Amino acid sequence: MQVASTSDIMKFQNREQAGEKLAGEIIPLKVIDPLVLAIPRGGVPVGRALARALSCALDVIPLMKIPVPWAPEASYGAVAADGTSALNHPLLHRFELSEREIAIAVEAVAEQAKRREDRYRRGSPFPSLTARTVVITDDGLASGYSMLAAVRFVKKREPSSIIVAVPVATEQAQGLLSSEPGIDRLIVLFKDKEQVFFLPSFYKEFDPLTDDDVIRYLSPADSR
Repeated sequence: MQVASTSDIMKFQNREQAGEKLAGEIIPLKVIDPLVLAIPRGGVPVGRALARALSCALDVIPLMKIPVPWAPEASYGAVAADGTSALNHPLLHRFELSEREIAIAVEAVAEQAKRREDRYRRGSPFPSLTARTVVITDDGLASGYSMLAAVRFVKKREPSSIIVAVPVATEQAQGLLSSEPGIDRLIVLFKDKEQVFFLPSFYKEFDPLTDDDVIRYLSPADSR
């Protein structure tokens, strides 16, 4: 895997500009038959700008984080609508959750991801990834487990290559993804080395997004 990142302090105007900067790293690669897959919600504006620059389609991989039962704002992994998951096993070793409890949680969260996917997709099928170059993006990676679940979801569908491209990621997330087989190129514009990761601090404009915003970004009529 080839890994590209910068070490200079970087602040983006907004998610769209971050996508444009990522496109500047990908266009010279002259990828064949690309498709951009974004992780909702924040990754979708990034993906929209990327897809426009690459003159290709944009789609999404709805993922849901698996909450820690006694601290729902925290999570120990992520799961996609088809049940593909990525679990933070080092963190789980510190918890006293049984395998059955984890399996039940994963199944419940996968159902939530499926409902979100149904809302976004509105009956349209998931695109074929066979023999395509898939670019997976998000607006930033803290732990990296959502992206890891997305990569595993994509690998099942036999693309020709996988590019992970994000504006910012922690060292932990970059290390996690660097060790995952099947990623052909990992592009990180800024690697955050701070102990506390606060994604909005990397953007001048970081508006919250709703599911309706995601649907609008995915609409062919969206002229943003």
